[in-house]
Amino acid sequence: MDKRYSDSDFRGQIYLPAPVTPFAANGDLMLDAFADVLRFYLDVCAVDSFVIAGNNGEGSAISAPELGRLVETATKVVAGRVPFFAHVTRTSNRESIARAEIAAAAGATGICLMGQPYIHKATEAEIVDRFVAVTKAVPLPMYVFNDVGHQGFSISANTLSAICEVAPVVVMSDGARDLGAALQTIAAFGDRFPILYGPPALLVPALLLDAGGLGGTGLELFGARVRPELLDIHERTPAERLEIVRRYGAVAAAVARFGSPPAGMKAALAMLGVPAGVPREPVQPLAPADEEALRGELTRLGVFGRPGD
Repeated sequence: MDKRYSDSDFRGQIYLPAPVTPFAANGDLMLDAFADVLRFYLDVCAVDSFVIAGNNGEGSAISAPELGRLVETATKVVAGRVPFFAHVTRTSNRESIARAEIAAAAGATGICLMGQPYIHKATEAEIVDRFVAVTKAVPLPMYVFNDVGHQGFSISANTLSAICEVAPVVVMSDGARDLGAALQTIAAFGDRFPILYGPPALLVPALLLDAGGLGGTGLELFGARVRPELLDIHERTPAERLEIVRRYGAVAAAVARFGSPPAGMKAALAMLGVPAGVPREPVQPLAPADEEALRGELTRLGVFGRPGD
């Protein structure tokens, strides 16, 4: 699909994940390992873009100076191959702006921003004001992150319209919990910029209904198979589509079930030879028994070979 968007340089359905941030056992950043993680996403998964310090990247545990170091590393590794975003959300607009300024100075090509996080309630005026403030300070392309779990609410199509009037939105990750809400957003904005989905129950239906691409956890474990299996979903039979929903959903559930996220994701990547490091405290690495159980589950689901091997 060679779909063009009126407000974005992205074309067609895209894959835009949130890479993990490798930490050493003492909590230090592992920048060389982070560079290797990004090469895995670029060279193996063939991503169209990515977001640094997202949920899988443990952004809530990363300081502003550390975010700058991660962006500097990404800038060198990417070397202009794809655009990438830095997730800068903090509860206050002031802190979000400070992080956005650091990320921009370090070379980020775009900013990723949520609505009001951790407060679990916000008026439309409060949400829009956040995007006004960050865009005024750092007028880079904007990734709207509708993270329902951490916001406590979903950004509606009406609120997104107001955001688009004040910020240069080029992509959205939509955490809507039901297909009806997702369809409203796709219908209103799907021709303007890619709208990404990750939850397995919505992923394939949204793609079939012209969503802009993928942004979920666990898809990267299938490496080079992600793009042909999911971004070519229109070419699949109904039975194949059901199998893709089942398998990808089971993988996402498995990496979330063992330990506290993103411990399972980091362990799974390490099994593939990707130097994901360990989580930063208070999240702990998987216990040996959980790691072995996760390996068995992922093997059964075909991450390390054909399903059932």
